[in-house]
Amino acid sequence: MKEEILQKLIEKTAAALQTDPSTLSPSTNIKTDVDLKSLELAGIISQIEEEYDCFIKYTELMHAETIEEAAEIIAKQIG
Repeated sequence: MKEEILQKLIEKTAAALQTDPSTLSPSTNIKTDVDLKSLELAGIISQIEEEYDCFIKYTELMHAETIEEAAEIIAKQIG
């Protein structure tokens, strides 16, 4: 499940940033490497929630530094 979510996060982050997904990796820092804004992150979370029919606590995701950390948090919340 985590790997699937990780791939979706990379794809959705790339789309939000209008960049090629191959430029992102699990270790990409979403705060410093790509400067992902909170509104962009909220949009990505909303898409994941809709896709998996779940609720993700945004406040927990705010602590994620990398795309992989965000995927781990989401995977735990989805179960």
